[in-house]
Amino acid sequence: MKTRLLAVAILSIFFLSASAQSGWVKEKGNYFLKADVSGYTSKDYRNLDGNKVATSKFSQQAFSIYGEYGLSKKFTGIFNMPLLKHQGYSTTNNVTGIGDLRLELKYAIQKGKYPISLSVAPEIPIGTQGLKGVAKDNSGAFINLPTGDGEFNVWTTAAISHSFYPKPFYTTVYSAFNYRTSYKGTNFQNQYAAGAEFGYKVEDKVWLTAKYSATTGVGTSPVFADFIRGNGVSFSTVVLSATYEFDKHWAITTQYSKVHSGIVQAKNVYAANMFSVGLTYAKKR
Repeated sequence: MKTRLLAVAILSIFFLSASAQSGWVKEKGNYFLKADVSGYTSKDYRNLDGNKVATSKFSQQAFSIYGEYGLSKKFTGIFNMPLLKHQGYSTTNNVTGIGDLRLELKYAIQKGKYPISLSVAPEIPIGTQGLKGVAKDNSGAFINLPTGDGEFNVWTTAAISHSFYPKPFYTTVYSAFNYRTSYKGTNFQNQYAAGAEFGYKVEDKVWLTAKYSATTGVGTSPVFADFIRGNGVSFSTVVLSATYEFDKHWAITTQYSKVHSGIVQAKNVYAANMFSVGLTYAKKR
């Protein structure tokens, strides 16, 4: 059964680390809220050597909330919380639990035409740990399916952005380091990530964005036994999204993501196609 295991946290790493990666901070008192549902299904697992391994079908659906609030002219507070994750293999029952909480403090090093920010984001391991998927053909066999990785870690991200206003176009590049700790005596491999994002506004209503990022493990070689918690993960990701603004406050957004081998070879992860749809609200004072 171990050849069919995968940490749900592996793909969550991408969604969480992709949040708020720009040089801009919120003005004091302004805020942004987002609620979304996401999901993916895949049989295409890549092991620690990057080789493709066919498994039984794994699927996950999640409901998450995300928010940013301008604390001052220089600081923005950010949170990201998967309130509900529902997951399982085609050969097991499905399980449901909450994910880990990410809190982030973002500081504006520089504003103006080329804003630069630095953020520190601890991830608090409050996700459900004891979930197990029971094999449909053998009630005595099970797979560990936690909805959190059980380990405290901290992302540190530096980003620079530029708006080409009055042209409806912007760009962002970022670099990030994830300091990971341990779970039940096993140390996790740290991670490095980098990426770029491009956005273009169409007809004053629709934002189209494209992102490319790469994440890789750094430091001590990963322990294979803990790959279910995202140890030794590396992958490249393409993200395409569209956001339609109903008015100055409300918008709906859709997103497609593809985890694959590109700049960085996919390892210890499913090469999955992921989809999400969300509703956002922005308040400007």
